Amino acid sequence: MARLIRLPVSAVLLIFLITGIASPAANAQANDKGGGYWISNDQAEKAEQQLKKGKSLEKYGEKQVQQKSDEGQKSLNEIQTEDRNASTSYESPMGPPVFTALGWEPPPFNYDHINTVEECRRSPDSGSSTGYIKNRYSFCWSHVATYQVPRSCRFGICSYDGVQIQFTEIGFGSNQSRKMRVYYSIDDILVTNPSLNGAKLKIDFDCEAKINPGDCKPDPDTPPVERTIAQWKNVNYGLKTFLSDAPSPSDINPDQVGYMDFSPMLTIKHAPKKFTKTIEGIKQRVRFDSAKYMFAFPDQHFWQGAIFSRADPILNVPITDPAFAHLKEAGEHWKFAIDHPEETKPYVLGKKIPGAVGKMPLTRMYTKRHPDEYAKNRNKTRAVCNKEFKDEDRTGKECDEFPFASTWEGSAMNGQDWFSVRLISKESNNAAGRWLGAWYAYDRILDRDAFNVQVKAPVKVATISSYGTPKPGQDHRSSDNFEIGDIPAYANKLEWRITSGPAGAKFDVMHDDSFGIDETIFNDLSDKSKTDIKKMKDLYIANPENTGGQEFTVEIYAIP
Repeated sequence: MARLIRLPVSAVLLIFLITGIASPAANAQANDKGGGYWISNDQAEKAEQQLKKGKSLEKYGEKQVQQKSDEGQKSLNEIQTEDRNASTSYESPMGPPVFTALGWEPPPFNYDHINTVEECRRSPDSGSSTGYIKNRYSFCWSHVATYQVPRSCRFGICSYDGVQIQFTEIGFGSNQSRKMRVYYSIDDILVTNPSLNGAKLKIDFDCEAKINPGDCKPDPDTPPVERTIAQWKNVNYGLKTFLSDAPSPSDINPDQVGYMDFSPMLTIKHAPKKFTKTIEGIKQRVRFDSAKYMFAFPDQHFWQGAIFSRADPILNVPITDPAFAHLKEAGEHWKFAIDHPEETKPYVLGKKIPGAVGKMPLTRMYTKRHPDEYAKNRNKTRAVCNKEFKDEDRTGKECDEFPFASTWEGSAMNGQDWFSVRLISKESNNAAGRWLGAWYAYDRILDRDAFNVQVKAPVKVATISSYGTPKPGQDHRSSDNFEIGDIPAYANKLEWRITSGPAGAKFDVMHDDSFGIDETIFNDLSDKSKTDIKKMKDLYIANPENTGGQEFTVEIYAIP
């Protein structure tokens, strides 16, 4: 009987093994054609371990490495709408204005490029579906590429040899020509079988014209590069250049704008295994133009350009930087107008002023192309200023407006009186005007291009009044609870200012813990003390000293 029982049991075990091999988990190892995958940076280490074991990386491969994009040519309006809906932004790095014998002049134009692979990879966005757009002239993307060549397949289970590389591309735009360059490199090369050092890896770039047939012209002087893996280890970089033909100017396209999408194509060939696999990286968009009005006083001209257009430009105004002191009055006005629109002149109930980062942008109006509309903005601003400041001494002062007269959201064009006027010094007004005009040219802000304004200045985030001694019945507490929140993204520190009461007061800040012992968050603070930023609720002033028993008020500012 024992022998008769063993046969069915063996049969059952065999059936179990066969069905197990056919299970979904085992099927993940059953790809006898191998594969090519983009691996996200956070999965790279796990994927490398599996690669060394010869196991499939299919589950680690990103299903969609890039955002979907419609194929084929589009209208200029459609493309501009896509640019307006960009999911990322950048801050302009322009320097301060300079006063010379000719008056206020902007700083020289300088590219702020991504210069190294390390700089690219330090950015969290470098591995994203959009890449890292540092500014309109500098872009990069870095990702892990892995290829698996079948080694053997038995009973439906395959093992693989593999190649893994870190691919990085850095794009360079131009403020002088309709040319865009891509520098690319591969690093951290890993092969799990020495024979793969002889496999050939070809790096090429695909490009697609979006408006005009001549939008995308690969430079024949920078052809695809194919090397063995061993050769890539010795020479690990290459260059690709794209050119664009300027279309004839027209009423629809007076700036001779063109667009293209480009993406890297990596193909590996291993002849002994008859293995060939291509993987495509993310698509990135480039805008070319030949706008002749890109001019910065007194003699800087930028007739043509190529930019990475899928990022919203931010006019960055760091007025707390001493070098930008001449923009302080103008910048403070712009910031106040954005932050407190209903407190600006002219008074309009429910007034909202556009321009803030993350909100409705401003839109450039090229004044010589739209002279009537520009004149309406200036005339209305002048009339409102004469009315609002008719009783004030305007010696040495001029009327500043926000949004700018050179935008379609200016005083006469927004249709709702959603603008602000303020008297500022003639010096600050002139410096700001020349600086703004130069920024338009430096960042290639074309007619009807959208942008936002960010004035980096201290922002009050809390106010609290304190007794000069601990409250009755309290060992430490001398104030009610307060909260620190709504910190602007550009802020780096908190500054604590004593605005009334004894200026020499000192104090701590503690956290009210309902279920434990209150913790001291900041200690030994005084007027103008600076601390790290902590967003917290239920804070209070504690342990006041040098007050003479008098009450005092503390205002907390987030500062750049």
